[in-house]
Amino acid sequence: MEFALVMPVLFVLLFGIIDYGLLFNDLIGLRQGAREAARQGVVQQFDLSCTTGTAMDKIACSTRRASESTLGTSPVRVRVLTPDGWVQGGRLVVCAQVKERSLTGMVPFPSKPLQTRTIMSIENVTTSPSPLAYLSDAAPDGGDWDPSWC
Repeated sequence: MEFALVMPVLFVLLFGIIDYGLLFNDLIGLRQGAREAARQGVVQQFDLSCTTGTAMDKIACSTRRASESTLGTSPVRVRVLTPDGWVQGGRLVVCAQVKERSLTGMVPFPSKPLQTRTIMSIENVTTSPSPLAYLSDAAPDGGDWDPSWC
């Protein structure tokens, strides 16, 4: 009898731990993916599976591949913040988002997507995208590419 009374609470706690564990795993993976792709971009050495397109396409491809979450690929935005474009010492910004959903549906999740931003200084200038170059996927439901964070 006591177990029947305690069981619902234990299951909610167990599924909450699982759901939030997956949420934090996805957030860490998203951050690591953006950081890794930004690093590949600033030194111009890209993932071997991302060899086609412009440098911005390669950075976006690397970000998607490195940050694949349990929910699928992440929309990505890549920008160069230097007015002169892709120059040594310029700033490369890589942002990524993913809309998180509860696996079990038993615990509430934030309504906004998980977001991350990485900014690194450009070190290598072997290829040169156009000045103020950027590449942007469509933001996930509930998300946006607000200039205040990306």
